[in-house]
Amino acid sequence: MKYMSERSGSKKRREEAPKLRGPVITISREYGCPAKRIARKLADTFTEKNRRLGHDAEWKWISKEIIDESARQLKLSPSVIQDISSYRTRGFFDHLAHFFSDEYYPGDVKVKNTIANFIYNAASEGNVIIVGRAAESITKDFEKALHIKLQAPIEWRAKQVAEAYGMTFSDAKREALEMDKRRLQFRNYFEKDRADTDFFDVMFNTATMTDEEIIEMILIVSETRGFVL
Repeated sequence: MKYMSERSGSKKRREEAPKLRGPVITISREYGCPAKRIARKLADTFTEKNRRLGHDAEWKWISKEIIDESARQLKLSPSVIQDISSYRTRGFFDHLAHFFSDEYYPGDVKVKNTIANFIYNAASEGNVIIVGRAAESITKDFEKALHIKLQAPIEWRAKQVAEAYGMTFSDAKREALEMDKRRLQFRNYFEKDRADTDFFDVMFNTATMTDEEIIEMILIVSETRGFVL
């Protein structure tokens, strides 16, 4: 009953809120695609364009801040929030340590709803690019929103992961597939078993397109929608 109450209460608040929010751009990605790098460059591009036109509207991008702020609100270690939001299995002794500690340890539902609330509020303030954490689902009703997904063949992604983390190709491929699965599980908490086409406006293949090409195309769509002048 507590689970259902928290879920329905959160959804009710989002449905009753006015839809004039944003602008916000969400970037989801398959593991191994450079979402953070593109988000940083995109925020810089938007901010610089606004300044050239005489506007002081600064764009920011957030990723790690989602975990850090949620951890601060819940008085938990960021690693705990990270594990829950990515469905990472914690060991027996990790759970045992939390059970016997004096530290408040909320349920997974409260953690996920805290993450969603932070994302919703950040998007409401506008001029923000949000990386990951099912932001495309949490902000799907925003009028001023653009939802991006970065994809690439698994072989290409495994190569990027292997080079970045010093892993073997087979281990990197296994890690990429596992992380894709965990991220889908997190989104399914908010919107279960719905296709990507229900959420994303544009999908890019990072194996065949450069960062600059992707950013230029996002800029064109954003200008058309009035996100940037």
